[in-house]
Amino acid sequence: MHVIDPTKRETAVAAALGKLSNLAMLPEIAIRVIRLAEDPNVTMSQMADVISTSPELCVRILRVVNSAFYGIPGEVRTIQRATMLMGLESVKNVTIAASLTRLFHGRPLSPKFSPRDLWTHSLAVAAATRLIAVRSKSAVVEEAFLAGMVHDVGLIAELQLDRQKLATVLARMEDDEAADLLAVEEAAFGANHQDFGAGLLRAWKLPRIFSLAAGWHHRPFELQGSDRALPVMVHVGDRLVAACTPGLQLDDPSTAISEAALDAVHLTSAQMDDILARMPQAIAEISSALS
Repeated sequence: MHVIDPTKRETAVAAALGKLSNLAMLPEIAIRVIRLAEDPNVTMSQMADVISTSPELCVRILRVVNSAFYGIPGEVRTIQRATMLMGLESVKNVTIAASLTRLFHGRPLSPKFSPRDLWTHSLAVAAATRLIAVRSKSAVVEEAFLAGMVHDVGLIAELQLDRQKLATVLARMEDDEAADLLAVEEAAFGANHQDFGAGLLRAWKLPRIFSLAAGWHHRPFELQGSDRALPVMVHVGDRLVAACTPGLQLDDPSTAISEAALDAVHLTSAQMDDILARMPQAIAEISSALS
């Protein structure tokens, strides 16, 4: 197990966030939606009015709500109806997810890594995590999709912080299949993408559950109690994506899911196989909706 120096990690993350002024801010409309969702007196009509100020966001949300992935029967044609059907938490999380597309732009860093590759991977893990949450009847179904979407956002932070350092990390991973990604990142940046991701989500003032998912998806069993639930789902979703897509494979390429992880998400191997069979269609649906 790789041991992280907490002081070094916190210092590196704080310094990085201080430099990432553009990345460290969510779009204004996402911030407004988050604030509204926290208001106990907000109405769905008020939420719809705010979302309607962004035609692009409206289109993305309507695509999501009308996709087979989301599973709402009948065609939803207005944001007002979409917000009523989805509920505050789901609207908030889909709004944030749809707002993240701006982060995943830019030229490739290597033949095996580009922001577009990471966007595709993030969508796939988001789809997988939500399927797991739904199948396990989890209490965090509405959070599962966004948690999967943001789990690797720390890699974008590293890319914007220092492209050359990240290129060095990628080269090391390609040269040594046994290398530990987190250790290689720490040698280069003083922290790893989990640390940067968790710090960024805290800066965005998202609920703690999301920073836990980003900060512990490689090591969810180091968390205790209920803190573990969503990070384990993201961890398992990551493994499922490795099994069904030939996409981004920076870290552990293993498709194996431990018995401990299966127990933690309350699913059997047979149920996991069923989710795996459904994933290609789910990934295609959500990718089309948020493309």
